[in-house]
Amino acid sequence: MVLESKGRTLEEIQASIVLTHEHADAVLGLDDIRVVQPHSPTNDIDPTVIYLTQYAMDSVASKFPYLVWKKLREGQEVRQVAQLDWRIIEDDYDKPFVASGLKFVPLPVMHGEDYICLGFLFGEKSKVAYISDVPRFPSNTEYVISKSGSGQLDLLIMDCLYKKGSHTVHLCLPQSM
Repeated sequence: MVLESKGRTLEEIQASIVLTHEHADAVLGLDDIRVVQPHSPTNDIDPTVIYLTQYAMDSVASKFPYLVWKKLREGQEVRQVAQLDWRIIEDDYDKPFVASGLKFVPLPVMHGEDYICLGFLFGEKSKVAYISDVPRFPSNTEYVISKSGSGQLDLLIMDCLYKKGSHTVHLCLPQSM
């Protein structure tokens, strides 16, 4: 069976990663991307594209400078690290972007009182929203995922930290339902 997207096979679609935010649960596996990339002693491979906000990029650059800054100093040995192509999601969250052949619309959500995390709306035939790390929604995002919203979702994948109770920066099952 051959999967196709707009006439392209799955092998022809470049894999990419879309990050919701820069906390440990979202970024600590970035170093391990090298495991699924072709081996090259000189790192001359097609990099994996990663989409993230500028705020997340600044944080990742301080946590993983060897994944961001690639310029070798004279005499410096080539390190076997993941080859990544960083793409910044614009602050204008109404502007969609395309990753791996899919159109993504950023959905800002609150991850605590003053921290914006991103969820994403994607899919053409079926509308899917993926929202992690959220205790509450700004009104524009709430409208998009609502029954009367602009997306008319077919599937909502949403944060749920605990089966019972509540949490300050995540939804739990009672709130998710």
